[in-house]
Amino acid sequence: MADVKTDEGMLLEEELPKKKKGGFVPPESAFNITSLMDALTIILIFLLKSYGSDPMQVPQKKNELMVPQSDTMSNMVECVDIQISRSTIVVKGKKIVVVTNGTVSSSDTPDGFTIKALKDTLDEIRQKEIEAKGASAGEAGFQGDAFIAADTSIPWKLVNQVMMTCTRAKYIRFSFAVVKTRGG
Repeated sequence: MADVKTDEGMLLEEELPKKKKGGFVPPESAFNITSLMDALTIILIFLLKSYGSDPMQVPQKKNELMVPQSDTMSNMVECVDIQISRSTIVVKGKKIVVVTNGTVSSSDTPDGFTIKALKDTLDEIRQKEIEAKGASAGEAGFQGDAFIAADTSIPWKLVNQVMMTCTRAKYIRFSFAVVKTRGG
């Protein structure tokens, strides 16, 4: 083994950085990013878990839509969301019917039970869902889940009308928005 003389003294040939055909290769850096990548991965997983844990967000506005409280432990499923505020009924973010003093006008409910504009909207959404799942699944692939967020001051009669309209549009399984209390 040959020794190479430098200004600092004698170095063994093994200690010198290796040369490649193309030129000099610098020695390996002491900085290791593996632990940094581990930390960033943990942070990313934490953020995904915390943001993805609530499947349905209901924006609450004082004097417009405040949902009741509960200590429920059940989880949400994918469904059509219906919000009954003090001034409107909203389906998937789109205003459908005007609410005045906790009621819908009689012109919107010709039979007193079914809210026509709501039923038409739900029928349209159901048809799109069936088409999206494919012709092979057809009506059998449709689950009929509805998520209802109603203001605490809305009378039961209006909530009942919305539920009856949903049932007539073949949405037969209901979930209700509540604010979890400490016990939940």
